[in-house]
This record gives sequence, structure tokens and C-alpha cells, in this order.
Amino acid sequence: MKKLILLATFTAATSLTGCQAPYSGGMVYNNFNAPIDVRDNAGDCSKRGEASMVNVLNILSFGDAGVAAAKEQAGVTKVTNVDMNFQSLLGIFGKTTTVVCGE
Repeated sequence: MKKLILLATFTAATSLTGCQAPYSGGMVYNNFNAPIDVRDNAGDCSKRGEASMVNVLNILSFGDAGVAAAKEQAGVTKVTNVDMNFQSLLGIFGKTTTVVCGE
């Protein structure tokens, strides 16, 4: 019985390790920015576009948080970097925003 409990504990612990995101926030509230891509550090950031998507109860998701949508919103033709902003509250509401900077 002791071996079975040890095996179950080990299996549970190792199976949950893949659930950790590279940018993990708090369980109650998140609001943080994370770098996604840097294409040209020397480039100008004269235009800044944003595109967002919303998640409700991990059941409904809507919106377009793609780089293309963010580029179109600001008229960016040359992307210098891409950042993401993650916001969530108790897993009830979540918002992801892609921020594109460029010329």
C-alpha cells in the first residue's frame, strides 16, 4: 500500500510539471507584460498597435490578439518588437493583448 501511494504521488507530481507556462502569474490576479519577439532593436517605435482577446470562465473566448491585427490597428509595416500583456482575475475573466511596435 505504501508503494502504491508513493507511485501515485510521483505520477501526479510529474504529470503536472508540463502545466507551468513560461510566464506564470498569481492565482488571484494577474497584470503583467512579457516580451515575445524582438526583430530589430535599432528600429524606430514610432507606431504602436494593440489587439486583444477576452476569455470568460475558460469557456468563452473571443477577439483577435494576433500580430496582424495589431499591425493593422496602427498601420505598422515594419515590426521592431512584439510584447504581450496578460490580465486575469480568479480565472473568471482573462484578457490577452498583443502590442506591436514598429514603423
